[in-house]
Amino acid sequence: MQTDQLTQNLVDFADERGADGEPFDIGIPGVTLVRQRHKTHVYPVVFHPIFCLVLQGAKQTYVGGRTVSFASGQSLIVGLDLPAESRVIEASSQKPYVALALDLDMVLLRELSGEINLLEQGNEKTVAVTSGKADGAIVDAMRRLFELTEMPEATAVLEPLIKREVHFWLLKAAHCAILRQLVRRDSRAARISTAIARIKREFATALRVEDLAQDAAMSVSAFHAAFKDITGTTPLQFQKMLRLMEARRLLQNEKLPVSNTAFQVGYESPTQFSREYSRQFGQTPRADKVGSSGVSVR
Repeated sequence: MQTDQLTQNLVDFADERGADGEPFDIGIPGVTLVRQRHKTHVYPVVFHPIFCLVLQGAKQTYVGGRTVSFASGQSLIVGLDLPAESRVIEASSQKPYVALALDLDMVLLRELSGEINLLEQGNEKTVAVTSGKADGAIVDAMRRLFELTEMPEATAVLEPLIKREVHFWLLKAAHCAILRQLVRRDSRAARISTAIARIKREFATALRVEDLAQDAAMSVSAFHAAFKDITGTTPLQFQKMLRLMEARRLLQNEKLPVSNTAFQVGYESPTQFSREYSRQFGQTPRADKVGSSGVSVR
């Protein structure tokens, strides 16, 4: 099946089920479809480890000071949990942005890494979010994974095999250095992922960089440098972004009072919270409370 046919099948699937804008669960665990018929403004997103195959249109993601673009025929790899911003830059009602995404299974990646030869490439840069060309093998595997929506009797047998195949190709892909690093438990990326897990668990708590560095078994200076190299931001900026994104979700989805929201996400001063919130999102928490959409999760 040609890529154009797969794209049309995804569009037809989205039409039949009313999938538009937000990631849509296609019925295969960990697999989502995104169909967006218009360009968008920049919106906040909390990423989890994911592989996203773009079949039509284009998008940009902003992580720290970096811009990562991905368009038709390319894929996005996010190796770590992290806050970011995104926008669809190429889409129309006639040719919508269409992508198929798969949650990454770190246990499976580590298992596969012990069975195959991963060539060390010492000069490859390890960053949390990357994009690159999607080769035919992985496009074909994602096609077969999507086609299981029409073959429920085959899903139990074939789904784990196809997902295993996708993860195999990702470990071999040129733009997936972050995954090759994460499967090595002593790598910088794996150590930073340990610190990120704590920041996520305790985002509303005052955290010291010294303690995070100790969790990562690194010196403070080495930890700070590695964290910024990989995520594009500092540990405390990372935590602040998580706080503000959770605050936006609470304001827009649960309609909590501004002061209660500030305290719930770890701010001691509602005034400081309002100032940082306005700087991040371009309007005050009170004004944003009436917004119609919260933080997206990709």
